[in-house]
Amino acid sequence: MEYLLPQHDTRAVRTEQVAQARSTYGFNEKFGFPLTDSHVDENSAGNVWLLKTLAAQERIRMNLLALKQRGRWNFLNEVPPVSPLKLAKLLREQDFGNLLAFLMPIPGGLKDWHKAATLEDYREVFALGHPPDVCKRCDTDKYFAEVMVAGPDPTRLMRLDSVPSKFPISSEHLAALPELAGADLATAVKAGRVYWVDYRITAELKNGQHPQRPKYMYAPMAAFIVPREGGALQPFAIQCGQDPAGREIYTPRDGYSWKLAKNCVLAAYNTCHEVLTHLGFTHLVTEAVMLSALRNLAPNHPLAALLRRHFEGTQFINKLAAEILIQPGQAVDYICGGDLMSEWSLLADQRCKFSFRGNYLPAKFSAAGTDSVTKLAHYPYREDGLLIWGAIREWVSEFISAYYDSDADVRTDSEVQAWAAEVASPSIGRLRDFGATPGHIEDRQDLIDIVTMVIWTAGPQHAAVNFAQKDYQTFLPANPMAGYTEEPRGTGHTEADWLANLPPLDVAVCQYCNLDFLGSVRHTVLGEYGHDFKRSPVAQPLDRFQSRLSTIEQQIVDRNAQRPQPYEYLRPSLIPNSTNI
Repeated sequence: MEYLLPQHDTRAVRTEQVAQARSTYGFNEKFGFPLTDSHVDENSAGNVWLLKTLAAQERIRMNLLALKQRGRWNFLNEVPPVSPLKLAKLLREQDFGNLLAFLMPIPGGLKDWHKAATLEDYREVFALGHPPDVCKRCDTDKYFAEVMVAGPDPTRLMRLDSVPSKFPISSEHLAALPELAGADLATAVKAGRVYWVDYRITAELKNGQHPQRPKYMYAPMAAFIVPREGGALQPFAIQCGQDPAGREIYTPRDGYSWKLAKNCVLAAYNTCHEVLTHLGFTHLVTEAVMLSALRNLAPNHPLAALLRRHFEGTQFINKLAAEILIQPGQAVDYICGGDLMSEWSLLADQRCKFSFRGNYLPAKFSAAGTDSVTKLAHYPYREDGLLIWGAIREWVSEFISAYYDSDADVRTDSEVQAWAAEVASPSIGRLRDFGATPGHIEDRQDLIDIVTMVIWTAGPQHAAVNFAQKDYQTFLPANPMAGYTEEPRGTGHTEADWLANLPPLDVAVCQYCNLDFLGSVRHTVLGEYGHDFKRSPVAQPLDRFQSRLSTIEQQIVDRNAQRPQPYEYLRPSLIPNSTNI
């Protein structure tokens, strides 16, 4: 069909209009997915998604049973016995809360919790498969730097333009790296070769509580440098809190004290990733845009036709997360280090402060000072992300140009303006800069930027921060999400001190179960719209978009062949259209 702009204001703010829009979009009430092109219910996208998730969950359950049979399941909560009738009942009733509990039970603590865990114990969590590749390299500083530019949250690195008084690093700290002995920190800073991460926001979190012992959260800072001859970042300094008084600045020459400090950084890194970068800035941002689009864009509006594929499954997975995963005693509470109530408060605060326009990808790198390929050459998330961003923007530009002849057409489109006003509303969408003037889309370029950001957030950005979880975070020592000892003080720590700081084995199992599952289910592919635009004015632009994505796929494959570690999370063929897991 050919999509035409509506000739009248049909802002769907009433319940029946929302229902009409949902019906037209083909949303399945249980799954939040539209039906496939055939519109045959048993082949619906929702059923396909469910089969994929059940397969992933069953594989995890079989791993748990293997742990139990080998005597490794020594936790307070047992694996529920296999009951096909119970499973069928849960599926028939769409009881996903109890389905998750049945397939991935929360361990609840260790029976012999005083026993110290070894690294081999953590590896044995992977009873039926090989531990991820990070097991072999997570002990290195090279790995620690890699997670900042290619790990689950590659969004927080900033260029250091001057040494902050709260983090008084010096050339002496650089000397901890033998190859940088004699290097001058001020010269390196002036050359744009020094970068840092600052987890000041985690200072707002209260320490959490495991069923059997206290947990700890930290507010660290870490500094990195690009060698004078170029190459990848190298870490050289960590301070485990925001106030330097009474604290060490640890360097790689500090042995296990340095490793403990890296644990503190990773705990803050992973908590920010799960609570903010992942949940807050992809799932919840997309939800605000989606719900407002359903209420304000008529089903036959061109943007409704474009965005429906990028909203598939979001409603369902967000509901599941809100009702189960982030509830007391559930996965996030069990794994992360902060008190759940304080994490909720941090999420609410940071989500309301989220800058929609400030996170346009080129603008974000520019503001962070990480946009220079000559000064910071190795940054896979940036390198591949900008390729994808550019392809989406080109596609959206052609799409908008096909339906809006002028900037005036955008300004007078009452549905689009109502959408923007609601998304920017402080009482509804709370994306305060949605539009050149908050709540108002000024022209075609403004609309192009907004729609590009919507598609980027729902698809590629979520893919980057979601699918890395399986590779980086399922082996707990590679990415702990909490500390189990207080912030390190002084030096001279031992391997036993480092191991004691790691979360216990029951948390390792829970972390593996949940993050392996979330990183295993890919459904839909970026740029695939079925027959939606087959006979529309944008049929040829869509062909060009898909062709460009194929070209980018090969570019990334070629880049990965040259990288120390391949970066797979922004390969177009591995990016879903929407936030559906």
